[in-house]
This record gives sequence, structure tokens and C-alpha cells, in this order.
Amino acid sequence: MKVLFKILKAKLLLVTVAVVAVGAGVALFLLARDKKQIDVMDGRVAHIKTMVRLSSVEIYREVPVVDTVNSKVICAIQKQRGSISFDIEKLRIDSVGDTLIITLPREIIDIYEATDPNSWQVVDTKAIGNLSMIQSGKLTNYEENIVKSRLKAKAKRELYRDGTVQRARTEATANLRSLAEKLYRKPVIVKES
Repeated sequence: MKVLFKILKAKLLLVTVAVVAVGAGVALFLLARDKKQIDVMDGRVAHIKTMVRLSSVEIYREVPVVDTVNSKVICAIQKQRGSISFDIEKLRIDSVGDTLIITLPREIIDIYEATDPNSWQVVDTKAIGNLSMIQSGKLTNYEENIVKSRLKAKAKRELYRDGTVQRARTEATANLRSLAEKLYRKPVIVKES
């Protein structure tokens, strides 16, 4: 009987330890579970100028690049994003009779390398000229930045050449005229500067 009592006592102790262990495991699991934390920070205005622009065209382009810098040639592909907008603060508004004449300011072209994955892909680089056997064909960051700044200027020229800037002016003129007619309830003429 004492042996049976000891066996039952041992089994009861094992069951109690198992229940406590399972309970502790569940409690640890529930307490250790990742709780999503939301951090709230003060808001900041980064650039107030962008709030007073009339944006008429958003730009996304993939541009092939072939350029030379410091006797090195680079072949690459760049993805570009940007916009063509107009500064509303620089609008000139005149009145002739009951008609408003609004002069649209010169466009602001912002074009940047996109932040998408693989927005700058170098296909190949090679040293050229007399020192090509000695010099590495790999471009430094400084040389790549020279190529990218030239590319930005070239992209702006291309936007004028292919008619994108003129289309932006036309759309901005139509949008501004429509908005001003609804706002002032007068006939409106919008001119380009």
C-alpha cells in the first residue's frame, strides 16, 4: 500500500509539474508575443514651396546612357522620375473689363534618378585612349556623378525637344483657366509667359 501510495504521489507530482510547465510556456508565449508599437512624432514641414505649385505632368522615363569621362566610357540605364509644375505665387493676374488675364509663370522642371530598385544599372565600363592598358575602366563615384549631372541636363533638353514641356504648359493653362472661371465666375484668359 505504501508503494502504491508512493507511485500515485510520484504520478501526481509529474502531472502537476507538467501542468505548471505547460501553463508557464503558454504564459511566456502570450507575454513574449511581439506587440506592434506605434511611435508618434511631431510633424514637420519640409518644403512649403511645393504646396503652392500647379503640377501638370508627372514624368517617368528609362534612359539609355552612353558617356565618357576621364578617358572612360560608360554604358548604363537610368530610371528617372520628376514633374513639370508652375509656381502659383508667381502668377500675374490683370483685369480688363470683366475678363481676368492670368499670365502663367515659367515652368519648373524637377527630374531625378528614381528610387526604385535597379534605377541605375551600369551595363559596362571601359578605359579608352592611350592609358587604357594601365588605367582601370571602373568609374569612381565622382565620375558617375558627373555622368548623372550631364544626364539630368540632357533629360531637360529632351523634354523641351519632344514636346513634353509644351504639353505641360497647355494642360496647366487649361486647368488654371477652368479653376479660375469657377472660382471668380468671370471669363478668364490664361497666357504663357
